[in-house]
This record gives sequence, C-alpha cells and structure tokens, in this order.
Amino acid sequence: MKTRPLGRTGLFVSEIGFGSWAIGGSGYGPTQDEESLDALQAAREHGVNFFDTADTYGNGHSEELLGRFFKTISRGEFVVATKAGWDFYHGGSRKNFDPAYLPFACEQSLKRLNLDSIDLYQLHNPNLDLILQGDAVGALAKLKAQGKIRFIGISVHKEEEALAAMQDSRVDALQVMFNLLDQRMAGKVFAEAAARKIGMLVREPLACGLLSGKYTSADHEFHKEDHRRRWTRAKKEIDLKKIERLRPVLSTGRLTLAQAALEFILDHSAVSTVIPGAKTRDQVEQNLKASQEPCLRIQQAAQLRDLFRREPLFQEGLL
Repeated sequence: MKTRPLGRTGLFVSEIGFGSWAIGGSGYGPTQDEESLDALQAAREHGVNFFDTADTYGNGHSEELLGRFFKTISRGEFVVATKAGWDFYHGGSRKNFDPAYLPFACEQSLKRLNLDSIDLYQLHNPNLDLILQGDAVGALAKLKAQGKIRFIGISVHKEEEALAAMQDSRVDALQVMFNLLDQRMAGKVFAEAAARKIGMLVREPLACGLLSGKYTSADHEFHKEDHRRRWTRAKKEIDLKKIERLRPVLSTGRLTLAQAALEFILDHSAVSTVIPGAKTRDQVEQNLKASQEPCLRIQQAAQLRDLFRREPLFQEGLL
C-alpha cells in the first residue's frame, strides 16, 4: 500500500483508507460486527493505516468497533480520524458545535476508541457561518493544546465552506466529497489545499455505492435504514446516465468500475487519502486493487477530462 503525506501534519497515511460509516450499522443498512471486524483486519493485512469514523455513526457503534480492533494492534500501526458536531446524547440528533459541547464529545469518542489521543479530530459538516466564526475550531485548538487530539480537520459539503476553512491557519485537513459524478472540489479547493499543504480526505468516492456498478435502475429500493432512501428519482436517473456515459471510457477489462473510480481520484496529487466504505473483507480487497494496479492515470485520464469538459450532463446534474 502506497502512502501519502497528510498535508503538513508529518503523518503519512495509506492512499486508500477505511471509511467506517457503514460498519456502524446505520446509514447503509444492517451489518454483522464480526464481519465488520474481519473487514478491518483485512484492511490492516493489506497495509491500510488510515481509519475514518464519526461519533454519530451508529450512535458510537462505529467507534466502539474500531476501539475493539485497535486493541489488537500497536498504536504506531494506525492513524484514526473521527468527527463531532451531531449531538445524539441529549435526545434525538441535532447539530451542536458549541465550544462547551465539543470537549464532552471528544471525551466520549476517546473512551469508545480506547485511546488517549485522536490523530485527526474533525468538525462534522458545520455551515459556512460557523466556519467563519471560528469558535468551534478554537475549542478544538484547546483540545490539541491539552493533548486530546493531534490535528484539526473540518468535513464540508460545499466549495465555499472548504475555501473558508482553509483560511483558518489552525485547520490541518479537510474532508470533502469528490468522485466521478461530482467534480465540484477539483478546481479551486484542490489547488488551494496543495498551496497551503492542507491534508485532503476524499469521502463518497464511489458516490455512495452507485459507482460500484450494482445499481442500474432508478427504481431500486434501498433498505429502510439506508440513508440513500432519501434520494429522489430524478437524482438517481441523472447519476445513472452519467455512469452509462463513463462506462465506454472505463471498460478496459482490467479493473471494475469501482476500482477505476478510485484510481481516478488517486490521479489528483492534492488528495492525501480516499476513504471508501466497506462492510466485508471482499469489499476491502476489491477496493485496494485501485492502489495496487495504478494504470488509469496514464491510459484514460485525458479521455475522462475531455468527457467532463464537453458533456453538459457532468456540469449540471442533481447533487
């Protein structure tokens, strides 16, 4: 497994990491804990050292599973990132970036992870006003000074949020959505991150599974506990049309659609690590082939750039 620098932190992380939303048992339907632990072990066996989670994934269950897994390996073998900002402790679930709440959330995550310090602690999708205000980042800076966390990150949805976050010199890394179907972060954000040596984590690299190639109809019904049930039919139709336009470029027989989608992201030098989710050993091993056989960058990247430039479908879309 190849590694890349996580911005200016001094940490080197596997270029393909492990996204841990699904193993929390929420967001992508039911899971089996033993199967999830086996998936984590498979990642370790193949050289993955970066694991991303959040306290809200399964209301702490994802962190608990990682904590069980971390007990079996040495501290120097992994880099862990988690997030806070969704308060599920006080009835229901609501956004909470209050500087008085974040230290409490951090302590709970440390307990579940069985750690003394979190490598990268991220605000979980704050809005632009909160980012500009800076108080939440200030709370994380205090946690850093106390040794509770090592580095500060922010997970964002929009380009303007990412650009604003990078104006704060205390922010070491960003987590953004970027994939073959959604190119919004490829321009200003990646360039600014490279210039400022900000670590760049790419989530949803397979467009929440659409780029796995398993879903071919807008009529597909997701499990009742799957967040993708919220997608509109119009969104699914647009994304599936995009995939059909991509297939002729990516269908070389060497890699699956999902592996090619991961290779495409790794072609961007600003990216520190890409974090596809996985629930099973097989999913992990299939994802990692994108790092083991990196040829798309040479053979097909130019064709993809041309397709994105000339096809209105890829500029518009329903996100």
